Amino acid sequence: METIINYYNKYDEEPRLMRTKANTLEFETTKYLLKYYIEKSDKILETGAGTGRYSLHYANEGNCVTATDLVPRHVEIIKNKALGNKMNNLTVGLANATNLEKYADNSFDVVLCLGPMYHLTNIKDRENCIKENLRVLKPGGILAIAYINKHYILSNLLFKDKKFLTNDFIDKVLTDGYLSEDDGFNFWTDSCYYTPKEIEEFLGTFNVNKLENAATDGLGRLLPEKVNNLSDEEFEVYKNYHFKSCREESIVGYSNHALYIGRKKL
Repeated sequence: METIINYYNKYDEEPRLMRTKANTLEFETTKYLLKYYIEKSDKILETGAGTGRYSLHYANEGNCVTATDLVPRHVEIIKNKALGNKMNNLTVGLANATNLEKYADNSFDVVLCLGPMYHLTNIKDRENCIKENLRVLKPGGILAIAYINKHYILSNLLFKDKKFLTNDFIDKVLTDGYLSEDDGFNFWTDSCYYTPKEIEEFLGTFNVNKLENAATDGLGRLLPEKVNNLSDEEFEVYKNYHFKSCREESIVGYSNHALYIGRKKL
């Protein structure tokens, strides 16, 4: 986990979801999908909250929110935001999504895991992450898992930089499903990838029933210049189309980010 902490101590996560029109699709679509499942009375835990973009949103909506992250720098940023906005309904804590021992069983109505699965290269860590997120979730509660698609990564990188245009790199992503900083192929930090079918098969082994598996940025991140060059009015039309198409199975696999929403079995 030190590799991840070191990376995010240097990387500015704060503007990521708002940097461009194409970037905002992930945030806006995640909110759009979750609005069908989150009530204002729900108690929410976010694991891997980053700098708190989602946690602050739901706290502003009136939910009682607990935001956690692995990176101390991120935790301090969220704490300062909560303090500055005088949010008494937002609690912030340092926690690893694979070990939530400070939180009791069946204590949250909703658990948002919108980042940890991007970086857990070890299968045992991924399993522990899901087990722990489900453990603290009430029976019948909502679990939202964000993941990154294998085929987006390949489609993006193979044309972006020809050093990745090798059979070894393609096989590494498709077969292993992860990249590490020291494996010679890394372009980011330790990272993990799934196809929509693979994430459903993986999560199908746990105590959760699938409700949604949708594209949160769709084709917008493969065609960022076209999306970013839209006027504000044109972008609203495109976003409306994206909301209508984000559940379409033929699109999900080419989205950079995707969201699996499930309900914990009773």
